[in-house]
Amino acid sequence: MNISRIFIFAIICLSLGSCGLPLHRDLVVKNKGEVRQFEVSNPVFANIVTQFEQAGKQYSGNSEFTVGDVPVNFGDTENPSFEGVCFSYPDGRTEVIIRESWWNSASQALRESLLFHELGHCVLGRDHDNETVEVNGASRKSSMMNAVIVNSNQYSQFRAGYLTELFTQTKQTLYTAFGI
Repeated sequence: MNISRIFIFAIICLSLGSCGLPLHRDLVVKNKGEVRQFEVSNPVFANIVTQFEQAGKQYSGNSEFTVGDVPVNFGDTENPSFEGVCFSYPDGRTEVIIRESWWNSASQALRESLLFHELGHCVLGRDHDNETVEVNGASRKSSMMNAVIVNSNQYSQFRAGYLTELFTQTKQTLYTAFGI
């Protein structure tokens, strides 16, 4: 295969999103022909998924907001450095997979932070936003969609600001909470 054919093949794969290439850290586009692993969610996630839907209604102003057909389950994230991942399949469906060993040792706030982040990919179509701001000499993530999830303390302290940013992509409420 000559260089021009390889280049054209690469462009086609990237434009179709069906070559199994990770588009960003934890949204992984699966290969053509692969199908979603689960059709329903593990009930252990129901409470946090319900909280996500309630937050979506509140912060987006859409009283019809729902997660829809996005199952959440324990499983193999396919990368040992990922605690959670949003898989996107060629048929347009998505699912969230969480590493069970991580979940079992995480605080409730950290669980919510991770699951809201992954649902941000799968449900809201959000990409990573790695912007940070300096506040009194400390770096703070300015988005729930940072590639490294917001830690328990920061998430608990600034939850309303992070949720406003997650559902509206407006950072001013979060910056005001930070005191800037």
